[in-house]
Order: sequence, then C-alpha cells, then structure tokens
Amino acid sequence: DAAAIPDSVQWDACATHKDCDSCLNASVACHFCKSDFQCHAIGSPYGCARQDPQYVGYGPPPSVVIAVLCLMVTLTCCFCGISAICSVFCRAKKPPSRRAELAAVLDKDKRKKKKKKKTTLRDDEERTEAQRQPLLLEEIREGEVRLFENEVDQASLERLRTRYEHEERQFNWQAFAARVTWLTALISMTVLALMFYPRMPDYNVCNREFEWESILHSIMGLEPKVEYQVLVSVINENRFGFVLESGRADIYHNSTLVGKWELDKPWEAKAGSISDVIAGINIQPGYSEGIALWRDFSRNELIFRINATIMGSITWGRHKV
Repeated sequence: DAAAIPDSVQWDACATHKDCDSCLNASVACHFCKSDFQCHAIGSPYGCARQDPQYVGYGPPPSVVIAVLCLMVTLTCCFCGISAICSVFCRAKKPPSRRAELAAVLDKDKRKKKKKKKTTLRDDEERTEAQRQPLLLEEIREGEVRLFENEVDQASLERLRTRYEHEERQFNWQAFAARVTWLTALISMTVLALMFYPRMPDYNVCNREFEWESILHSIMGLEPKVEYQVLVSVINENRFGFVLESGRADIYHNSTLVGKWELDKPWEAKAGSISDVIAGINIQPGYSEGIALWRDFSRNELIFRINATIMGSITWGRHKV
C-alpha cells in the first residue's frame, strides 16, 4: 500500500471517504485499498494491489455446514427407524433358526426326563419283578441301551446348539462391522464433498468512474478515447486454484464495438486466497457513438454488453489438473 496520512492529520480529505467510488472521485491524490477498506492519500489502484495473495482459508460458509449436518442427522434417523420397523416384520415372518429348533428339542427331552424321574420307583419295582421273569430281562437291557443312546444324542444336540450360537454371534458381528463401514464411508464422502465442492469465487472491483467529460472533450477533436485501470480482487475459497492463461473481452454499446480488454500476462487466482489483478480497459467509441454514450449516460440508461473469452487451467498446488 502507498503511505497513508496519519489519523492525527485532520485536514486529509481522503480518510473521510469509506467506499471505493467516493474515494476515487474525491481527488486524484486519493485511492481506496481493498485490503483494509480505507481511503489513502497519494497513489493509484496499483498501490492497492497485493504483491502476494492473502490467505483467507478454505471451506463452505457455516450455514452450508449446518444445513448439511442437519440433513445427515435427519436421513440417519429416518434410515434407522425404517430399518428397525423392517427388522420387526422380517423376524415375524422368518422361520425358526436351527438354534431355536435345537432348543425346542432339548426342552422336550428335559420334560421327558422329568416324567421319567417320577416313574423311577415304579420302574424299580417292575425291574425287581422282571428279574424273576427271564423273558423280560432282555427287554430291560434293551431299554437301558436306548436310554444311553438318548443321553449321547442329547449331548450332541447341546454341542450343536453351542456351535450354532457361535455362528450366529459371528454373523451379527459381521453385520455390525458392515454397518459401521458403510456409515464411515458415508461420513467420509460427505466431508470430502464439503471440502472439495466448487464454490463461485467472490470478487470486488475498485475503479474510477468513466471520465465522460474527457470523452466529450475528445469528441471535439474527433478522436473519442478513454483508458482507465480497474483493480479486481478475486476471493477464491476453493481448494483448487485457477491460472488464467489468456483472456479477451469486447465491449459493445447498441451492438457497436466501443472498447476492448485483453490479458497481457498469465494470472493465477490461488486456492484459499485473495488475489489482485489490474485490468486495463480501452474505450474508443466513434464520433456518433460517443454522443450516444453521453446521451444514454445522462438519462441513466447506459448499458454495455460484454463478450469475453478466457482460457485457463485448474491447479492443485503447483500441478495443473
């Protein structure tokens, strides 16, 4: 920045202006700096241009972050509620698992054992009587063998039930791990989308208004012409930069070419920074078109149409994408 007049100097008219246009129109010795939003004495728009881009950071506005988080919470709650309702209906229609069938068989066997215990005394009496009868002795031995086989089968069923329970627990852990992985992937994708979602760069233009009086004076010499400098500050909050390699703009008034702009050297809008560029615009209307410009300007109806063509590359650090 050019040197500013100290606040103690009360006669400095530049410091009393708080916006760009009023500062530049106050005096040729005043210029407005975007970096501190102050009007300084002595200089030109070149005095406000940053030599190096000013870092401002990345990321979307807080309102966007809050809106996305609220949306994520709402969608998660809806998904969990629908999943819980569906699981209830699915369990009601699902056939019993192998573990449930084995448990039912084991319960049935236990009830049979209880009934057998109640008839133990009676069986003992029958066995005593059967020992007196040789024909029933073989039947008793066969019953004891079947009882032993039933006990062995029951132990096997217990082992099967234990194995099925282990398998079901393992399946539940796999399902839980899959859900955690899915949720982590969703959150990661949301964070990356917020970080790298492209945002429209903001800009600020600080320039002196058209010097229409000089145009009228030049019309008297039949050579209407005006050249002026425009300070453009571009605020790029994206994580990708942009290099403007070439650019050209044609300025029209009532379908008549009255001026042009052309980029003289490559310029970069760095990521997460404010970058300044000085744009030189050349207005050269003809004699009749100069009069038309002044007439529309006096009626507050002056409108320009700009046809611009630019070429550039997106950058990530020092590399072009």
